[in-house]
Parts: sequence; C-alpha cells; structure tokens
Amino acid sequence: MILICKKYKEKNESYEEVIDWLLYKNALFEFLSGEDYYEDGKDWSLELNNTIEKSSRDFTKYKSIWFQGFLKHKSHLSSIFDTIECTNNNLAELRWRLGQEISKTNTQIFHNFKNAYQLPNPKSTKVDKFSNLRLAKDIGLEIPPSIITNSKKDLKTFFGKHDEIITKPLYETLSFKEKNNFISFKTDKIEGLEIDNLPDTFFPSFFQGYVEKDIELRVFYLEEKFYPMAIFSQLDPKTKTDFRNYNEQNPNRKVPYILPNEIEEKLTILMKELDLNTGSIDLIKTPDKRYVFLEINPTGQFGFTSKACNYYLEDEIAKTLVEHGE
Repeated sequence: MILICKKYKEKNESYEEVIDWLLYKNALFEFLSGEDYYEDGKDWSLELNNTIEKSSRDFTKYKSIWFQGFLKHKSHLSSIFDTIECTNNNLAELRWRLGQEISKTNTQIFHNFKNAYQLPNPKSTKVDKFSNLRLAKDIGLEIPPSIITNSKKDLKTFFGKHDEIITKPLYETLSFKEKNNFISFKTDKIEGLEIDNLPDTFFPSFFQGYVEKDIELRVFYLEEKFYPMAIFSQLDPKTKTDFRNYNEQNPNRKVPYILPNEIEEKLTILMKELDLNTGSIDLIKTPDKRYVFLEINPTGQFGFTSKACNYYLEDEIAKTLVEHGE
C-alpha cells in the first residue's frame, strides 16, 4: 500500500499524472494531508507511555510513502486570528509559536513512517541553502561566493570584490498577496545604489556573487539517477538572473543534457549526505565550462523537466513507489 502526502487543496498537473500512472499500474494508495489533522475536525491521537505507543490511524499497512508536502502555509490559523484582538507583535509571536507546535506535531506524525520506504524522508526536506553550499564545497563542487550579513560596510566590501551580486532567501522562494501589495522572496540582482540606500545595519540577508551563465541546469534526481535539463535563460533579460522569473510570452528554450561523470558522482555524495533520495538540483554551466552548484529543492517541481525532455518522470516516480510498496 502507498501513502501519498500532499497539501490537500494545492493543484499540480504532474502530481495528478503520477496518480494516473499509479491507477494504470493498479497500485493501491491512499492520501494524507495536514488538513486531516488540523482543519477537518476529525478525531485523532498519538499515545505514548511506559508500555505502549499507538496511533488512532493504522500506518503499518503503508510500505511506501510519497511526500510532496503536508499543510498549506498557515491557512488553518486564520480562524484563530479572527477571534482575537492584539498588536501586530503579538500576532507575529502567536503565529511563530503555533507554527513551532505544528512542526513538532508533524514530526510525531511522520514518525509513523519510520519503517516504510520514503520518497523523500520528510525530516530531510527542510531547506538550508547555506549549509548545503558548505557541504557541496567540502565535497568538491564549485559554489558561488556567498555571504550572510546585516552590515552595510561588509556588503559594500563583498560587492567590491565581484562585478555583480544577487540576493535570495535562505529558506524557500515565496510570493504572496497582502491587501494591495504583492510580496516576493526570490532571487534578485543588487545594484550599488541600492546598497548605498541601506541603513548601516539591516535584517540579516543572504548574498552571492553573480555567476555568468552559458546555460542554467535543472537536474531531477531519483534514486541515484539523474535527469538533467539545460535552460537557455541567459538569452532573456527577464530570466537572466533566475529562470524562475518566467517569461510566459517567450519561454526559455529547454533541452535534455548530459552531466559529466565527475559532477554526477559528487552530486550523488551530496544527496546521500543530505539523506535525500530525490530532489531538484540547480546548477550553472559557465562560459568557460565550469559547473557551479546553486541549491537543492527536495520537493521541487519536476513536470516542466519531464515534459521538455520527454523523461516521463511521472511514470518513473510511480514505478519507484510501486516497487517499494508491494
């Protein structure tokens, strides 16, 4: 039996196609989402004492777990905030505290998967870009010059060492609407004038030296197999800094690619060190043919890689789940 963990209300075409392949293979599967535990009002419990540990839901029947997320970002908290009146600081503190409680509860829910095959392990999906860069460097992969700082002085020094620099979130890329404003945490180029306008100290932020691209590479990894895609993002000013600044009117050209064996070997070591059996890896191939590691998204989108390169990743994922779910 296969258990599929996903944010209940989130739509994703590639996810649906994996389900289609599972149906085609006559696989037995069920679904689990955070809404089952936090929003739908269903009774559940996890009990632990000196003699027993038991759950109100039987997880022992699941041999294979596909983890694609669990709970939409704090949507279940809105009803709580609608019933109280307090300052913005207190609301922020309450959000953080409830988020921590949810995180710890989720850890105990996921503990039920410990004897099943997991693609990937939920405990390994928390993104830590700087730690991943450090590990990649230690393994022998080239990385961009990187700094976390709250100092205008140190940032100006870093900017002076590099022709161009970018900033990006240390955690996940995120965008959302707040009243009439659109707020985005993504990769952006930083100009000297923007640095000059900063206060002497600011919120700690992540900066990197901009790496000139020949091509950008998105590599889907599944159980030590690589499915690389080359993206000609540098040909469009809108996507030159980051291909995720999509140009819907004139999409980047995307084609299959073959990585050098040496790069595949180092990436395999990196994924094993991170306890990841799947994920999407971002690399840059420079004009002088160097390969620079950028980051990993453990539950990243794979559909556009699959479609552009005819990799049929949806089928590959379904096969992997079925093989371990029997």
